Amino acid sequence: MRNRRRRPRRVGGSRVGGRVARAGSDRGIGLVEVLVAAGLFAVLAAGVAHLFAMSARSLVQARHRTSSLVLAVGGIEQLRAGGAPGGAPLAAGAVQTEFLSAGGLLLGRGGSPPPGTVYRRVTSVRASAARPGTLVVEVRVAAGSAGAAPDSRARAPHEVVVVTLLRAPAGP
Repeated sequence: MRNRRRRPRRVGGSRVGGRVARAGSDRGIGLVEVLVAAGLFAVLAAGVAHLFAMSARSLVQARHRTSSLVLAVGGIEQLRAGGAPGGAPLAAGAVQTEFLSAGGLLLGRGGSPPPGTVYRRVTSVRASAARPGTLVVEVRVAAGSAGAAPDSRARAPHEVVVVTLLRAPAGP
């Protein structure tokens, strides 16, 4: 047997242990890996974009709900202070529709909504069956000029309804 001199192995060279080493990892990423990574990124980006869209929609709805509640409570406070909508006397059977801007400014009453209408506030008054001399006042505020009819009990989407009891004004 011959005495062979052992040579050191070369890493990254062409021979390792008598075989030709293939340096596949040195060649870079293949086209398939790039396509898979791009596809995964696209799917994840689409999911994140959808979440952002849902979040923006929820924020707009929450803003409209909050503004509607503030406008409804403002209408109730106006009635409690003695001012009926439109200056009409507060009486059972009265219904008043007001069209308001985004800032809550009155744009018009009754009829069709004027341009710039963002909120519709409907105030209705009825006599209480359980308490004589008491009026049930209901204020409905919905974003947009469309919504339930003033005499309807159906609730429009994203509509705020505030109900209170007020003492009926003394008759003549």
